[in-house]
Amino acid sequence: MADGYDFLAFQDGINVVVLRAAGGRTVPVDGRTPIDLDNAAEPVGELLTELLAATVGIGGDEGIPPGVLEALRGLPVPAAFRASPWLSASRAIVVRDGVGAAGGLSVRYSDGGGLQIDLPETDRDADFDSDSYFDGDEDG
Repeated sequence: MADGYDFLAFQDGINVVVLRAAGGRTVPVDGRTPIDLDNAAEPVGELLTELLAATVGIGGDEGIPPGVLEALRGLPVPAAFRASPWLSASRAIVVRDGVGAAGGLSVRYSDGGGLQIDLPETDRDADFDSDSYFDGDEDG
């Protein structure tokens, strides 16, 4: 049954929300409002706006190996996201000083370069020209 929010989830992809950990706080990459991912309270107001702005859609039709999408889909949906109809299918990627790990993947984020996701060294396919399977920013 459609719930009115089906357009927010990719059929062949996944939404991830990119967050920064610094100073004992976790905040959306371009935001200021801290979030407790384990708190089951629905994010609202400025926090919700910042989380949606930090959401990156990673589509299966972008040449991304299925292993990357499977690893991302294997990440748990944080309690805070499950409480929101806007974020209920999204996963969190947390970076510290621009780097992090998610589901066995290496991730990097920079304001200028956006989100970059890499398979572990041993899983990389030699047919790819780059070690990075997704280069994108939160705008697209």
